[in-house]
Amino acid sequence: MLYGIVDIGSNTVRLNVYNYKNNKLNIIFTRKENLGLIFYIKKDKLTKEGIKKLITLLKEIKADLDHLNVKCYSFFSTAPLRVIKNRAQVIQIIQDNVNIEVDVLSGEEEGAMSFYGSVSTLKKDNGILIDVGGGSVEIVLFKNKKIIKSCSIGVGSLKMYNEYVSLLIPTEKECKLIKNVVYSELDKINFETDEKIPFMCGVGGNIRAMGKILVDLKLIKSKKGLIDIKLIKKLKMEFKPEKKDTYTEILQVKPSRIHTFVPALIIVESISSYFGCEKLQISKYTVREGYLYEKLLKRC
Repeated sequence: MLYGIVDIGSNTVRLNVYNYKNNKLNIIFTRKENLGLIFYIKKDKLTKEGIKKLITLLKEIKADLDHLNVKCYSFFSTAPLRVIKNRAQVIQIIQDNVNIEVDVLSGEEEGAMSFYGSVSTLKKDNGILIDVGGGSVEIVLFKNKKIIKSCSIGVGSLKMYNEYVSLLIPTEKECKLIKNVVYSELDKINFETDEKIPFMCGVGGNIRAMGKILVDLKLIKSKKGLIDIKLIKKLKMEFKPEKKDTYTEILQVKPSRIHTFVPALIIVESISSYFGCEKLQISKYTVREGYLYEKLLKRC
């Protein structure tokens, strides 16, 4: 049977169509659009232009689902619709114009879905999972592969770029500013642990891009194993706004992330430093797979 998941994020809107049979999951169709909804949020509201662009895209995606004869599907949103004041109005407009319901995940739910998507592949029983999105970062502490705490902080890579970066790649001063913001947000949360957390699992496109670039630079042989966190700091030092190689390297791997990649590096480095993480596992799964397992399959 085919299942469709539409993830409306701060930077991208993505459709994945899965074939799930005999407990095996395969993506048979995917579509990603860099809508950048966060740029259409003004005074904590999604603007009319942003709503119009979102409606147009969702109609196209709904047509894709109909064309593929996908009967069981879900549309969900994370930070962009979660943080706006006119959320109820936007959801109603979507319902009236596209005839779909959008499930807006709380930060805690989003973290949990990211964890459930990756839990079967975790290389350690205890640690921390982070999902670096465009508008927020979800943080999940787990023991014995069970969630101890799930929370969200508003320091996504696209948001940090939008608020603190003057050109394309942040300067050293801007990097320090982003790091301070991340630490400040982390300090607001009671994680109920004073111990270091050596293991981190990273989720999201920017983190997967980090793995690809580490391989390209021959700093690691494969992104499938555990990565020394020190390499993330070393990688950040490679990217300077005045170096042409900085832009070339990102453009060769993930051109759509050229503006968010370095902010994401700073976020990962800051969180790993805050918790004392030593090793990083890069997950190939995301909040979408977790949502499929925990919500869509149960509903259908």
